[in-house]
Amino acid sequence: MNRVVDKPNWINLNSSQQDELGRFMQAPGWRLVAGSELPSVFPERFSEKIGSALIIAAPTSTGGTYLAFSANRVDLKAKALDIEPFGVIVHSTGPGPSGVFIHHGTWKDRTQYPPDAFWTEVLQSGVGHYFLASPPANRRVGLLTDLPKGHTGSFESIVREIRVHEDGRSA
Repeated sequence: MNRVVDKPNWINLNSSQQDELGRFMQAPGWRLVAGSELPSVFPERFSEKIGSALIIAAPTSTGGTYLAFSANRVDLKAKALDIEPFGVIVHSTGPGPSGVFIHHGTWKDRTQYPPDAFWTEVLQSGVGHYFLASPPANRRVGLLTDLPKGHTGSFESIVREIRVHEDGRSA
């Protein structure tokens, strides 16, 4: 039996990208941002398809922070929203030298099929306006225990991949 798995894509970060990511540090929890506010690690052609993202931060067991960007990517052809996360571990000295995208994630509720009102708004004023006017769970910030549908799996996938990567480096 073939088991479907998440597809991690690790990228090396240059010092300016690490500095930029460090400016996104926040207290544990999540907050909603427009897709236009995402860091430059998101390639331009990719970020053009992102209407919004949740920035998620959580402490690691070793005193660092998991920092993730759980992006809502618009798939116009499929009339769907797919969550595409990027994450990095932030040590006391700053973000690590690499970060990871998870493509084609397999977690529950990764893909959502918004109502027609969503697509009407996208056509009229753009996707970013919809998310900021209609945030997930009607909130723009929250605790880790209140992550909106689909983003919990996104974050858990990022943390799992970072742990595997970090453990492999220290072995």
